[in-house]
Amino acid sequence: MRFHLTALALLALATPALAQQQPSPPTCEASEYRAFDFWIGEWDAERADTHAPAGRSSVRSEDSGCVITEHWTSVGQPYSGRSLNIYDRVSQKWEQFWVDSTGTRVHFVGGPTDTGMRITTEAPVPTSPGQQAYSRMTFTHNADGSVLQHGETSHDGQAWTTSYAFIYRRHTE
Repeated sequence: MRFHLTALALLALATPALAQQQPSPPTCEASEYRAFDFWIGEWDAERADTHAPAGRSSVRSEDSGCVITEHWTSVGQPYSGRSLNIYDRVSQKWEQFWVDSTGTRVHFVGGPTDTGMRITTEAPVPTSPGQQAYSRMTFTHNADGSVLQHGETSHDGQAWTTSYAFIYRRHTE
């Protein structure tokens, strides 16, 4: 009995010491994690060429600032999608995981630019039955607070063609 009490006392004393030796989990407070924060908000998106409404986007910082989520809904067509955006501290790159109402999933990788963010697929993705292309998106944080999202495709990863260009403006009631 005395042995058990001694063992329990030693265990009780050792447990706080072990807990103190464990490193704190990494946080997402460094500036690298804030590089895409300009995109956070409630947005109305319009086509850059015609200014016609394109959709609504809700972009939020979640999970202690470690994840940026996007919920997109198109205007005038039954299309919607979501993205999870993270900064990977190991690769030191930003990643986006996109899924949508057509069953499409796309993985983008990239990082900050002088004016925003650029992410690109590392391999071709299906664009239509039997067709594949690389895809990239460039997000430009404009001086007026709007964001230009420029989507492009490429068959060789060298020459790029515009797929769409949307201007995101802060949603107002």
